[in-house]
Amino acid sequence: MTKNWSERWQEINWTRYIDTELMTVLILLITLGITIMASASISVADNKNYSHIFYFLDRQLIFMGLGLILALVVYQVRMGFWQNLGVKLLPIVVLLLLLVLIPGIGKEVNGSSRWISLGIFNLQISEIAKLITLMYLAGYMVRHGKNLATSPSYKPLLIPLGAMGFIGGLLLLEPDFGTMLVIVASSIALLFLGGVQLQRLLLVIIGAILIMIPFLFMSYRGNRMSVFLDPWSDPLDKGYQTVNALMAIGNGGWFGTGLGGGVHKSYVPEPHNDYIFSILAEEFGFIGIVVVLFLFAWLVKCAFTIGFNADKVKQHYGAYLAYGIGFWVGFQALFHIGVNMALLPPKGLTLPFISYGGSSLLIAFVAMAFLMRIHKETQFALYGGSAHNIKRSKGRRVKR
Repeated sequence: MTKNWSERWQEINWTRYIDTELMTVLILLITLGITIMASASISVADNKNYSHIFYFLDRQLIFMGLGLILALVVYQVRMGFWQNLGVKLLPIVVLLLLLVLIPGIGKEVNGSSRWISLGIFNLQISEIAKLITLMYLAGYMVRHGKNLATSPSYKPLLIPLGAMGFIGGLLLLEPDFGTMLVIVASSIALLFLGGVQLQRLLLVIIGAILIMIPFLFMSYRGNRMSVFLDPWSDPLDKGYQTVNALMAIGNGGWFGTGLGGGVHKSYVPEPHNDYIFSILAEEFGFIGIVVVLFLFAWLVKCAFTIGFNADKVKQHYGAYLAYGIGFWVGFQALFHIGVNMALLPPKGLTLPFISYGGSSLLIAFVAMAFLMRIHKETQFALYGGSAHNIKRSKGRRVKR
């Protein structure tokens, strides 16, 4: 007897296609992000005299829709294609990072040249650089993993470090110190996970710190360092954003002022973007802070689990990329929260899936599509067969 479409739909084992745990945490993060971003952006839209107070919410929803479409397209492509493409995309990203530095091509906002205007929105190249760098590094580790781990020479390590250093240098010229830190931290963590000796990475870390120290005290960064050390010394000028972020967090107490009840979003710079965590803490309180930390820890755990399972079936590229995405999201969330709580010097970094930003949201959706695709390929490698004709029953796989 021929089965109708609903019966065939019910027989599909959707866990083969979708990591339900990852999907759950993504839905929770996106829902929370839309909610708090809508509240935090109202005062910004009003102060800048946009057409209506939900201007940023409307744009975020549009970017979310575009991100979902882009993610579905990426999800359809096998990981082997991306593995071969990663090394070819890196020069393109480098070229784009050079283009944003050229007056007339790169769009400057608040003293930083990080964007290329596409008419309807500005594309932030540094967001693309995060993902492409990890894709390249994952492919390099597959090709040269044994040499990275066992070679007595530093030569196998110099190539990825050189690429990472060149990209980091271009990001410093924009300037985008926060993105540079995320890329460096994620890359070093991934190299360590891939078997590079700890003492070698310590030398890399020490070298990177020595190189970055002069940049930390040059120009506006010197002011940011002084603000970080004592934001209350100049609360109305240099320490304004840090002081107001701390006041917002403190005003939240245990349970917050309630959604829309925060008052500091009218004073905190970029409350819908770089300082959205402080607004979330004010309106949802300490409980909201704990929930956000839990959700990001859960997301990182999902990425690492997907990577571990891919490693078990020898899909090493997918494993490295999943680990890299986990490091990236985890470090970026920690750096954003650290800046908002004055635990780190001020720098512009979005909170993934929560802050306003088209480029950030689009790339985050693509990264999650990679995780879902890695999960799918791992599941078929583990169980074989077609998901359309295999169904689990009481812990067994039953062929129909």
